[in-house]
Amino acid sequence: MSARPVRKVSSLEELQQLAELLDIVYYEVSGRRADGFDQPSEETVGEVGDDHADIQLMQRMEGNRLAVRTRAMVVTSEGRMVADIAAVFRTPEPVSIPAAIAKRFAEVIATPVTRPYLREAIHQSAVKLGIAAPLLSVLDLEEVGLLPAVAERRVLT
Repeated sequence: MSARPVRKVSSLEELQQLAELLDIVYYEVSGRRADGFDQPSEETVGEVGDDHADIQLMQRMEGNRLAVRTRAMVVTSEGRMVADIAAVFRTPEPVSIPAAIAKRFAEVIATPVTRPYLREAIHQSAVKLGIAAPLLSVLDLEEVGLLPAVAERRVLT
């Protein structure tokens, strides 16, 4: 008895049609106020006006499950908040996804799914800490290629 060959996904559209959202998984939600510590560490506190967010995107395919994780660490002068959330998708059968298609799926399909959960977790951590709640920007549609760049739109109109 021979094993069935693994289906190779040939386009983002094909993967989008195959993948069904199965679950949202929280890996970390944490926050720490900057005040009240004798020696704040570099990763806990930014200088006044030096607020920043570091957002990472990770993905993993195992069998017929594709997980796309988004991790955000937001540092302000008042504290640090971290949220690490994954969208887990399932395909009807195990598939092989070329790296470029998997990356594009993570950017265009999965990130818009995880982004609201990420924003809510960061906001709620700040509220619970009693500090100003930072706002993560709305997903930049140009950045992920859902809209043409401004220069291209000018040419198109």
